[in-house]
Amino acid sequence: MDHDACKAILAVLLIWMLIIPAIDMSWAQHNNVTEILAPDSQPFDLSYEDHIINFWKLMLSIPVQDNPMEDESGEICTYGQDMSNSSIFYLTANPGGISTKTCKIPSGLGVLIPIITVTASDGEIPGATPEELHEVARNDQDHVTSLYLSINGTEVAYEDLLKFRTHTDEFQVTYPENALFAANPGPSTVVADGYYVITEPLEPGVYDIQFKGSLVCLAVDCIEPTFATENNIKLIVE
Repeated sequence: MDHDACKAILAVLLIWMLIIPAIDMSWAQHNNVTEILAPDSQPFDLSYEDHIINFWKLMLSIPVQDNPMEDESGEICTYGQDMSNSSIFYLTANPGGISTKTCKIPSGLGVLIPIITVTASDGEIPGATPEELHEVARNDQDHVTSLYLSINGTEVAYEDLLKFRTHTDEFQVTYPENALFAANPGPSTVVADGYYVITEPLEPGVYDIQFKGSLVCLAVDCIEPTFATENNIKLIVE
């Protein structure tokens, strides 16, 4: 092989050595970094508070045996959600403890992630006034001691997660028989509080989502003196 041919081959190899790392890095960034929409934004034309109220209106209307919050494997993670006519998917946290689930959803949806949350209702506290429900919910989340969220290995800073607390106005639900939180069946006034994030619409791929939180609330009017939830979810977006 003559000298000019060797130089040509080396030039081609050098070009490929420069291109391949750039391609790999672009792929990694595209698949590992998921944008979280700002808490003061209007994701999919609704406020964070509106999305959170809609999330709870759905979850509190589903009896325990069918409720995604009680699902231990992810088999019914989409129960009750019409994703062919929605811009957002409601991911659910377990009601305490550690869980590992696999869930499949269509691409193109944003995802609401409830990191640590609470609801207070007169279905759970008969006779409570709206003002009392606000105080109970606020008091619970005032005592959060830890927050954590990572998506595909990219962790959201604790200081940033603190910005995503949302306390709702009161809203109405109808609890079913065998309702979540042992609430009495029938119409109820509810207030929600907690830390929620909403992502950009997700493209096809596999998203490893881990979120967890804990609280210690030892006052006599606390819903629970201690609470911790850890959720490890493999979200398959097709």
